[in-house]
Order: sequence, then C-alpha cells, then structure tokens
Amino acid sequence: MKTLLSICLLPLLGALAGCAGVTTDIAASGGLPGQGVAAANAPATYHLAPTPAQAEAGEILPYQTLLRDGLAQRGFQAGAPEAARYLVSVAWATRPADVKVIANDCNGGCESAEGPAFPWFGRPYVHTLTLRFFALPDGAEVYKVSAIKRDRNADAQQALPYLVAGALARLPYAGAQQWRVKLKSPADAGAAAPQMPEVLSVSPVVPQ
Repeated sequence: MKTLLSICLLPLLGALAGCAGVTTDIAASGGLPGQGVAAANAPATYHLAPTPAQAEAGEILPYQTLLRDGLAQRGFQAGAPEAARYLVSVAWATRPADVKVIANDCNGGCESAEGPAFPWFGRPYVHTLTLRFFALPDGAEVYKVSAIKRDRNADAQQALPYLVAGALARLPYAGAQQWRVKLKSPADAGAAAPQMPEVLSVSPVVPQ
C-alpha cells in the first residue's frame, strides 16, 4: 500500500513542481495612443483617483507607490487633476474561487493559469486588480486592464505586487484581449515595503 501511494504521489509532485512561479491573467480593452516605454521622454500626466467606495471609506491604497513607480517607467507622470491628461481609477478585490463573478472582460471566460485544484492544500482564492484610464477633460474611458492572480492565500495585499506587475508588464497591451504574464518573486520578498516582481514572459492567450 505504501509503495502504491508513493507511485501515485510522484506524478502529483512533478505537476506541482512544474507550477512553480507566479502567473497572472490579463484582460485589456481600448488603447492609449502614443504611450508606453517609448514615451518616457514626453510623459503623459495622470491623476490617480480612488473609486467612490474607497473614497467614502477613507481607504489607504497599499499599492500606490508600486503603481506610481511602474507607470513612471512606462511614460506616465503623476500630476495635479487640473493638468492631468488621464484620470486613473483603481479597484482591487479578493474572493474565494468558488464564488463566481460574471464579467465581460474575457470572452467565454478567462482560462485559469493555475493547475488543477487540490482541496487538501487549502481554499483557492482569486485576486483582481483593474485599472481604468479616463481621458480628460471629457471623462471618456479609453483603456481598461485587469490582472487576475489565483492562489491559496486569503491575504490580498500579498497578491498586489504581482497584480500591479502583471497589469503594467506590457502597458498598453495591444494586439490581443487576453494575455498571460509569468513572474518571479522579488529577491527581497520579506522587505517591509512591497517589492515589484520580475517579469519573466508576456504572451497572448489564443482563444480555444
């Protein structure tokens, strides 16, 4: 019996080893003309705004430094609301994976980047981060990108660096609506301030 159990566990351990690393699924729509890394010499100004619910609750956004630094590397500069070219709204949430949310970001639903669910390893969770860019002064939404991370950690703040890194890995995402970003945990993962993970690869997801 012990030999049989060992034989059964070998493929399982091999599958888990192959899942090492962190993956985020990305859904994007719209566009940001002329923006990206190439625009670093002529950055577009933006103003970061909380959602109405965040503003009402007086919520302190834990991702602001990572987000501002990441946007700066891609040709965006924080500025006063009256001088900004874009208003950037940020929303993030964590839910148990067995609680389904209907959304229109993924045609037919985003395929999970994670492996099969093994209930004895803990309850799976889904973390999401959505950035929405509104052109000023008219306020029309011109671009939206959502990052999704699946894991077994209920702490949303642990997922935020990966969500920010995924959302900004190839901003603006163009040429496909769905992407997959593979990330490497930062070397100083235990630092007091959250560190941005390293992007290993960015690839479009081909619809099945």
